[in-house]
Amino acid sequence: MPAFPRFMPARRRPGLEALEQRCAARLAGLLGGAFTCREELEAFLEHRTSLWNLLTYAHARDDRIELICAWIDVLFVIDDELAHAPPSRIRQSGIHELPAVIDGRPPAVDTAYTRAFEQLREQTVPHTPERVWQRYARTLHEFLNACHTERDLVQGRAVMDLPTYEKHRHSSIGECCFPLLEFGLGIDLTEPLEKLPELQRLNTLAARHWIGVNDVFSYRKELYSGDTMNEIQLALADNGGNLQAAVDRIAATVHRVEAEFDHLTATLRSGLAGQDSTLSAYLDALEAMIAGNLEWSYLTPRYNGRGHTWNGLTDATVILTPERTVYLPHAHTPALDTRRPAHPRPADQSP
Repeated sequence: MPAFPRFMPARRRPGLEALEQRCAARLAGLLGGAFTCREELEAFLEHRTSLWNLLTYAHARDDRIELICAWIDVLFVIDDELAHAPPSRIRQSGIHELPAVIDGRPPAVDTAYTRAFEQLREQTVPHTPERVWQRYARTLHEFLNACHTERDLVQGRAVMDLPTYEKHRHSSIGECCFPLLEFGLGIDLTEPLEKLPELQRLNTLAARHWIGVNDVFSYRKELYSGDTMNEIQLALADNGGNLQAAVDRIAATVHRVEAEFDHLTATLRSGLAGQDSTLSAYLDALEAMIAGNLEWSYLTPRYNGRGHTWNGLTDATVILTPERTVYLPHAHTPALDTRRPAHPRPADQSP
């Protein structure tokens, strides 16, 4: 596992543990009916997606962070549903009606998903500048379209190049998070985004950092569940199947992204834009988002397996078992075969 030290550690707000519990309880209330049983809901809650929100939105206002958590937690559930659920379950879920709810139109069906989106929209719109909401609504549409497209690509075993992959993943993994960050900070960056292409580029770089980091950490989960929507899969196809070389290539991309992010933030802070306290606060929040996503990737059982407790190693050798990711210090690891496992476990047996 390559070391990703630049933005560590993540910023933690006071009362983090209790807040995470409240956000998880809110998700259970919002979408409990979308799961087939209590055990399925509990398995999802163990992913600690609420902690992702609390670490990445570390600068969000206290009176808005729980609503942000609810939005992103629901999107995490939708992402899983569209990635793994059978077509009959997806049809019954009402996810196809969510674009209508986003636009303020009544859905044709009443489901846990449509009710959750209606409630979240109702709570968000009155407190959001119109232009920020319009941008957020557009990215929600793009998120749903990207999730549907990724499902089709995985099921069709489509072969993608890296630019095509990045295009889909930017929509499904990150774009909606940035207008939501403006909401969390209580600001409207619509005009600065139009006048400063560097600012939009910073959003793109933050999302690209997430893609690389998340694909490294989530590879174990996706390998054993049959999900091929992972950048490591592309790198493996390009280099003859050497897993270490694939991971190293993605790590190099992440470090290039970090260097460009650092350069752009320094440029903005040293210029006239740096005198704008609103913009300066947003730059600080973007750095916190990168750090939060990275630290959560070490912590979450979503990537590392049920029952996972991170041992704090960041520069480690990892072993990818069907049940969990094992982090070991380099000096105490045996010689490992770094080729991709030849026979992944079928999807219905994945952790």
